[in-house]
Amino acid sequence: MNSLYLLALLAPFVVADLITPQLNKPISGGEFTFYGASGKGACGLDVSSCSAAVSGDLFDSSAQWVPSTLPDGRYILDDPVCKGICVQIEYKGKTATFPADNKCPECAVDHVDLSEAAFLVLEPAGGTVGVAKPATITYLFCNQTTISSC
Repeated sequence: MNSLYLLALLAPFVVADLITPQLNKPISGGEFTFYGASGKGACGLDVSSCSAAVSGDLFDSSAQWVPSTLPDGRYILDDPVCKGICVQIEYKGKTATFPADNKCPECAVDHVDLSEAAFLVLEPAGGTVGVAKPATITYLFCNQTTISSC
């Protein structure tokens, strides 16, 4: 069989890994905001009250929804961003790490949208700040760090 033909058949099923090149590379001059996190996030998982929505540019638009092993059998997005990725944020001498379980379509890679509770961990002034910056943003696997509690 022609290898180009085979590649053309398989190409639609390959998920681009857009997050791995960003892992463990601190991004200085970043920022974070907050939103009312609730319901299910872009990965199909329940959004935690202490979590992060990351740039839509880190998600693969061709990622497929696949059945999960969760008790309710829901479908989840088969995207590397949805597989144990956390965001570590350093701001004003504080460092906190939150799981990435949602997408922020309008955010750049150096901008993270946190749940309100997560935002308050780093910036107690809350809504009076609006956009907190400058911050250092680092994407990493959750199993390589300690996740902050809210």
